[in-house]
Amino acid sequence: MKKELLRMDHVSLIQNGDALLDNLNFQMFAGEIMGLVAGHNRGYDQLIQLLCRNLPISFGTVWYDGRTVNSYSHSDGSPNRVCVIEQMSHLVEGLSVVDNLFVLRKGFKKYFINERILREQAEGFFRENSLEVNIRKRVSALTPLERCLTELGKALLIGYKLVIVDNPGNFLSQYELLHFQDMLRTVKKNGVSVLYIGNHHQEVFRIADRTSLFFNRRIIKVFERDEMTDAQISPYITDWNIPGAQTTPDQGEGILHFHNVHTRNLHGLRFVLHRAECLTILDMDNRIAEDVLALLTGTGECLRGQITLEHEPYPPKRAMGYLDAGIAVIPQDCIKSMLFLNRSYMENLTFLLDRKMHQSILPGKVYRSIRNEYRPLVGDFIDESLAANLPPAEQIALAYYRIQLFHPRVLVCIQPLAKGDMYTRLRILALLREILKSGTAVLIITANVSDTLMISDRLLVIENGVCAAAYDKREFDQVDW
Repeated sequence: MKKELLRMDHVSLIQNGDALLDNLNFQMFAGEIMGLVAGHNRGYDQLIQLLCRNLPISFGTVWYDGRTVNSYSHSDGSPNRVCVIEQMSHLVEGLSVVDNLFVLRKGFKKYFINERILREQAEGFFRENSLEVNIRKRVSALTPLERCLTELGKALLIGYKLVIVDNPGNFLSQYELLHFQDMLRTVKKNGVSVLYIGNHHQEVFRIADRTSLFFNRRIIKVFERDEMTDAQISPYITDWNIPGAQTTPDQGEGILHFHNVHTRNLHGLRFVLHRAECLTILDMDNRIAEDVLALLTGTGECLRGQITLEHEPYPPKRAMGYLDAGIAVIPQDCIKSMLFLNRSYMENLTFLLDRKMHQSILPGKVYRSIRNEYRPLVGDFIDESLAANLPPAEQIALAYYRIQLFHPRVLVCIQPLAKGDMYTRLRILALLREILKSGTAVLIITANVSDTLMISDRLLVIENGVCAAAYDKREFDQVDW
C-alpha cells in the first residue's frame, strides 16, 4: 500500500487581494517521482515556497509526512524537510564538499574537527549511495552535475524525504542530465520522493511516475503512467502550432560561415548559415556557447580556422563592432543582460535604432510611427514608463521586439527557451519566426533541444567540440530527443 508523503487540500493563497493559488489540490506518495509542468507561471513560485516552508495560507490544509504542518487557521513559518536543487547553488562556494556536508549541517556541535574522519565518512556515504563526486574538491571547482549530486547527497545525509528538482535541463548538459535522472531513480527506490519540474512535458514524462499540470493557479490534471503521452496532454495545453507560416531559407552561398574553427572547446566546427534560416546547435556537453559568443563579439579568436560574414573575413577587430556588422545576440538571461529596467518600454524598444539610423536622437515622426506599429502587438504595455513594472513574459518579449526592430543579418540566441512557462516559450518561438520572416538568419545554441525544432531548418549535434551528427528538418522525427 502506498504511503502518502504530502497532501495539499483545497489550498488558496491571497496576497494584497490577488489570488496566487486557487483551491489547489496536490498529493505525493513516498518513493515516487512526480512530474510538474507549468502551463502558466502565475502562482508557481508560491507553490514551491509552500512546499518548503509553512507560510500563511488563506484557505486549506497541508499535511507532510503524516502530520498537519500548515492550515488557514495556523501557520508557524517552520521549514519542511525538503531540498531544492536548481540552477542557483545552495552550497558555500569557498568551502570543500566535506565542510558543506558536515560542518554546516544543523546540529553539528564539534569544536575540533578531524578532517580525515569526516572525509572517510563522506566517501563511504557517497560510495554507498553511488554518488560519483570528488569530495576533496572545493565547491567552486565542481561541475554542474557534481554540484547537483553533492546537494542530493547532503539531502540524503540529513534525512530529507522530498527533493524538488527545478528544470535541470536548463543547466545540465544532455549527458549530465541523463546521469542525474538515473540517480533520482536510484534514490526513489530508497523511499525518497522527487518533484521533478520541467519546462517541456516530454522531458518530464520520460522520468516521472505521474505528472501534474499546473495552470491558472491550481493543478488541473494529474496524468498517470499510462496517460503520459502527447495525445493525452494535448487537450489541456495550448496549440503547439506556432503562429505564422514557416519561412523558406535562402539557398544561396550563406551569410555566416565557420570554416574548421578551433578554440578551447571547439575542434573543427564547420557550418554555413543562410538568410532566413534557423540553425539549432545542440551542445551535448554544454560548453561551446561561451566560445561561439566570444568569437562573434570580438572577445576571443580562433586558434585555427576562420569565420566569414557575407564572404568577408570576420577577425576579432571587426567582431568588436558586431552590432555594426549586423550581428545581434540574445543571451540566456535576456532580461538582466539586455533591458534597462529603470527606462520606459519605448526607450528599451528603440535602444539600438541610433546605430541603424546613424542618429543620436530619433525624429518624433519615427518615434510615433514605431509606437503605432507595435501597439497592436503589445497593447497598453507600450506606454509603461518603467520596464521593471512589466510582467516577466512581456520583458522577455520586449528584448525580442528590440531585435526585430533592429533587423540584424544574424541573430544568435543562447538557450532561448530555458526560462518561462509554456505560453512564454511559445511566444518566443512565434517572435523568432517573425524575425526569420524578415530575412534574419537565426543561430540557436542550446543544451536542451525541446521545442526549438519547431522553427528550426537544420540541427547540428556537437559532442566534445566536434559535430557528431547533422539533421535536416525532414529528419527530425527520426531521432528520439
